[in-house]
Amino acid sequence: MPWVSGGKRRESSELPLPAGWEEARDYDGRVFFIDHNTRQTSWIDPRDRITKPLSFADCVGDELPLGWEEVYDQQVGVYYIDHINKTTQIENPRTQWRQEQERMLKEYLVVAQEALRAKKEMYLVKQQRLELAQQEMLLFHELSEDNRSITSTLSGSSSSAKYDPDQIKVEIACRRERLSRLKQELAQVKQELQYKEMGVETLQE
Repeated sequence: MPWVSGGKRRESSELPLPAGWEEARDYDGRVFFIDHNTRQTSWIDPRDRITKPLSFADCVGDELPLGWEEVYDQQVGVYYIDHINKTTQIENPRTQWRQEQERMLKEYLVVAQEALRAKKEMYLVKQQRLELAQQEMLLFHELSEDNRSITSTLSGSSSSAKYDPDQIKVEIACRRERLSRLKQELAQVKQELQYKEMGVETLQE
Protein backbone atom coordinates (compact mmCIF):
# COMPACT_ATOMS: atom_id res chain seq x y z
CA MET A 1 0.00 0.00 0.00
CA PRO A 2 1.45 3.42 -0.95
CA TRP A 3 2.77 5.41 1.98
CA VAL A 4 0.50 8.38 2.65
CA SER A 5 0.67 11.28 5.05
CA GLY A 6 -2.24 13.58 5.79
CA GLY A 7 -4.31 11.90 3.06
CA LYS A 8 -1.64 12.64 0.43
CA ARG A 9 0.91 10.28 -1.09
CA ARG A 10 4.48 10.94 -0.04
CA GLU A 11 7.12 11.57 -2.70
CA SER A 12 9.86 8.98 -3.10
CA SER A 13 12.47 11.70 -2.61
CA GLU A 14 11.15 12.27 0.92
CA LEU A 15 12.35 8.80 1.93
CA PRO A 16 15.93 7.59 2.31
CA LEU A 17 17.24 5.12 -0.24
CA PRO A 18 17.49 1.51 0.93
CA ALA A 19 20.86 0.34 2.21
CA GLY A 20 23.30 -0.24 -0.65
CA TRP A 21 21.44 1.93 -3.16
CA GLU A 22 22.77 5.09 -4.83
CA GLU A 23 21.18 7.73 -7.04
CA ALA A 24 23.15 8.73 -10.16
CA ARG A 25 22.72 10.49 -13.52
CA ASP A 26 23.59 9.42 -17.05
CA TYR A 27 25.23 11.60 -19.73
CA ASP A 28 21.84 13.12 -20.62
CA GLY A 29 21.18 14.04 -17.02
CA ARG A 30 18.54 11.36 -16.48
CA VAL A 31 18.37 9.93 -13.00
CA PHE A 32 18.93 6.21 -12.49
CA PHE A 33 19.66 4.05 -9.46
CA ILE A 34 22.50 1.71 -8.60
CA ASP A 35 21.99 -1.31 -6.39
CA HIS A 36 25.47 -2.07 -5.07
CA ASN A 37 24.14 -5.17 -3.33
CA THR A 38 23.39 -6.90 -6.64
CA ARG A 39 25.59 -4.70 -8.85
CA GLN A 40 22.64 -3.78 -11.03
CA THR A 41 21.16 -0.50 -12.25
CA SER A 42 17.54 0.48 -12.62
CA TRP A 43 15.49 3.38 -13.92
CA ILE A 44 12.94 2.64 -11.20
CA ASP A 45 13.42 4.36 -7.88
CA PRO A 46 13.34 1.55 -5.26
CA ARG A 47 11.36 3.86 -2.99
CA ASP A 48 8.56 3.93 -5.59
CA ARG A 49 7.45 0.51 -4.35
CA ILE A 50 6.42 2.23 -1.14
CA THR A 51 5.09 5.54 -2.43
CA LYS A 52 3.54 4.79 -5.83
CA PRO A 53 0.36 2.89 -6.72
CA LEU A 54 1.04 -0.62 -7.96
CA SER A 55 -1.53 -0.60 -10.78
CA PHE A 56 -3.65 1.79 -12.84
CA ALA A 57 -6.66 0.76 -10.75
CA ASP A 58 -4.94 2.26 -7.68
CA CYS A 59 -4.03 5.54 -9.38
CA VAL A 60 -5.69 8.82 -8.45
CA GLY A 61 -6.03 11.61 -11.00
CA ASP A 62 -3.09 11.67 -13.42
CA GLU A 63 -0.86 9.35 -11.40
CA LEU A 64 1.14 6.65 -13.14
CA PRO A 65 1.73 3.32 -11.41
CA LEU A 66 5.03 1.80 -10.40
CA GLY A 67 7.47 1.41 -13.29
CA TRP A 68 5.85 3.95 -15.61
CA GLU A 69 7.45 7.26 -16.55
CA GLU A 70 6.20 10.20 -18.60
CA VAL A 71 8.97 11.76 -20.72
CA TYR A 72 9.10 14.81 -22.98
CA ASP A 73 11.18 14.87 -26.16
CA GLN A 74 11.53 18.00 -28.33
CA GLN A 75 11.01 16.04 -31.54
CA VAL A 76 8.52 13.40 -30.42
CA GLY A 77 6.74 15.29 -27.68
CA VAL A 78 5.35 13.43 -24.69
CA TYR A 79 5.80 9.66 -24.61
CA TYR A 80 5.68 6.98 -21.94
CA ILE A 81 8.16 4.38 -20.75
CA ASP A 82 7.18 1.14 -19.07
CA HIS A 83 10.42 0.27 -17.31
CA ILE A 84 9.10 -3.04 -16.00
CA ASN A 85 8.30 -4.41 -19.46
CA LYS A 86 11.00 -2.27 -21.12
CA THR A 87 8.67 -0.73 -23.71
CA THR A 88 7.89 2.81 -24.89
CA GLN A 89 4.72 4.21 -26.41
CA ILE A 90 3.15 7.45 -27.57
CA GLU A 91 -0.36 6.55 -26.40
CA ASN A 92 -1.30 7.67 -22.91
CA PRO A 93 -1.48 4.43 -20.87
CA ARG A 94 -4.04 6.03 -18.55
CA THR A 95 -6.43 6.50 -21.49
CA GLN A 96 -5.73 2.97 -22.70
CA TRP A 97 -6.51 1.57 -19.28
CA ARG A 98 -9.81 3.51 -19.02
CA GLN A 99 -10.85 2.38 -22.50
CA GLU A 100 -10.05 -1.22 -21.62
CA GLN A 101 -12.11 -0.95 -18.43
CA GLU A 102 -15.05 0.47 -20.40
CA ARG A 103 -14.78 -2.34 -22.95
CA MET A 104 -14.71 -4.99 -20.23
CA LEU A 105 -17.64 -3.33 -18.47
CA LYS A 106 -19.72 -3.38 -21.67
CA GLU A 107 -18.90 -7.04 -22.26
CA TYR A 108 -19.79 -7.89 -18.68
CA LEU A 109 -23.06 -5.97 -19.03
CA VAL A 110 -23.99 -8.04 -22.10
CA VAL A 111 -23.24 -11.26 -20.21
CA ALA A 112 -25.22 -10.04 -17.19
CA GLN A 113 -28.21 -9.12 -19.36
CA GLU A 114 -28.17 -12.56 -21.02
CA ALA A 115 -28.00 -14.23 -17.61
CA LEU A 116 -30.92 -12.07 -16.46
CA ARG A 117 -33.03 -13.10 -19.46
CA ALA A 118 -32.25 -16.76 -18.83
CA LYS A 119 -33.19 -16.37 -15.16
CA LYS A 120 -36.50 -14.71 -16.12
CA GLU A 121 -37.30 -17.61 -18.44
CA MET A 122 -36.50 -20.07 -15.67
CA TYR A 123 -38.74 -18.14 -13.29
CA LEU A 124 -41.66 -18.32 -15.74
CA VAL A 125 -41.16 -22.08 -16.19
CA LYS A 126 -41.09 -22.61 -12.41
CA GLN A 127 -44.20 -20.47 -12.06
CA GLN A 128 -46.06 -22.51 -14.68
CA ARG A 129 -45.06 -25.77 -12.99
CA LEU A 130 -46.30 -24.45 -9.67
CA GLU A 131 -49.65 -23.46 -11.17
CA LEU A 132 -50.07 -26.92 -12.71
CA ALA A 133 -49.19 -28.57 -9.40
CA GLN A 134 -51.74 -26.39 -7.61
CA GLN A 135 -54.42 -27.39 -10.12
CA GLU A 136 -53.59 -31.08 -9.66
CA MET A 137 -53.71 -30.66 -5.89
CA LEU A 138 -57.12 -29.00 -6.08
CA LEU A 139 -58.42 -31.74 -8.35
CA PHE A 140 -57.31 -34.52 -6.02
CA HIS A 141 -58.86 -32.72 -3.04
CA GLU A 142 -62.18 -32.58 -4.87
CA LEU A 143 -61.83 -36.24 -5.72
CA SER A 144 -61.11 -37.10 -2.11
CA GLU A 145 -64.24 -35.30 -0.91
CA ASP A 146 -66.79 -37.03 -3.09
CA ASN A 147 -64.77 -39.97 -4.47
CA ARG A 148 -66.14 -39.29 -7.93
CA SER A 149 -64.92 -40.72 -11.18
CA ILE A 150 -62.28 -38.74 -13.03
CA THR A 151 -61.49 -38.62 -16.70
CA SER A 152 -58.52 -39.91 -18.58
CA THR A 153 -56.75 -36.57 -17.97
CA LEU A 154 -55.45 -38.03 -14.70
CA SER A 155 -55.93 -41.77 -15.11
CA GLY A 156 -54.25 -42.07 -18.49
CA SER A 157 -57.24 -44.10 -19.67
CA SER A 158 -60.07 -43.17 -21.98
CA SER A 159 -62.62 -44.70 -19.61
CA SER A 160 -63.82 -43.37 -16.29
CA ALA A 161 -62.64 -45.08 -13.13
CA LYS A 162 -62.94 -44.79 -9.39
CA TYR A 163 -59.83 -44.30 -7.30
CA ASP A 164 -59.16 -46.15 -4.12
CA PRO A 165 -59.46 -43.65 -1.18
CA ASP A 166 -56.10 -44.80 0.20
CA GLN A 167 -54.51 -44.31 -3.19
CA ILE A 168 -55.99 -40.83 -3.38
CA LYS A 169 -54.42 -39.98 0.00
CA VAL A 170 -51.04 -41.17 -1.26
CA GLU A 171 -51.42 -39.07 -4.41
CA ILE A 172 -52.38 -36.00 -2.37
CA ALA A 173 -49.37 -36.47 -0.06
CA CYS A 174 -47.02 -36.76 -3.05
CA ARG A 175 -48.44 -33.67 -4.69
CA ARG A 176 -48.34 -31.72 -1.44
CA GLU A 177 -44.64 -32.51 -1.16
CA ARG A 178 -44.04 -31.55 -4.79
CA LEU A 179 -46.01 -28.34 -4.32
CA SER A 180 -43.91 -27.40 -1.30
CA ARG A 181 -40.69 -28.08 -3.22
CA LEU A 182 -41.83 -26.02 -6.20
CA LYS A 183 -42.71 -23.09 -3.94
CA GLN A 184 -39.23 -23.17 -2.41
CA GLU A 185 -37.59 -23.36 -5.84
CA LEU A 186 -39.71 -20.48 -7.13
CA ALA A 187 -38.83 -18.33 -4.10
CA GLN A 188 -35.13 -19.06 -4.61
CA VAL A 189 -35.25 -18.24 -8.33
CA LYS A 190 -37.17 -15.04 -7.55
CA GLN A 191 -34.47 -13.94 -5.10
CA GLU A 192 -31.71 -14.74 -7.61
CA LEU A 193 -33.64 -12.82 -10.26
CA GLN A 194 -33.84 -9.76 -8.01
CA TYR A 195 -30.08 -9.89 -7.37
CA LYS A 196 -29.36 -10.11 -11.11
CA GLU A 197 -31.71 -7.20 -11.83
CA MET A 198 -29.90 -5.11 -9.21
CA GLY A 199 -26.54 -6.10 -10.73
CA VAL A 200 -27.61 -5.07 -14.24
CA GLU A 201 -28.99 -1.76 -12.95
CA THR A 202 -25.67 -1.07 -11.20
CA LEU A 203 -23.70 -1.77 -14.40
CA GLN A 204 -25.97 0.53 -16.40
CA GLU A 205 -25.46 3.49 -14.06
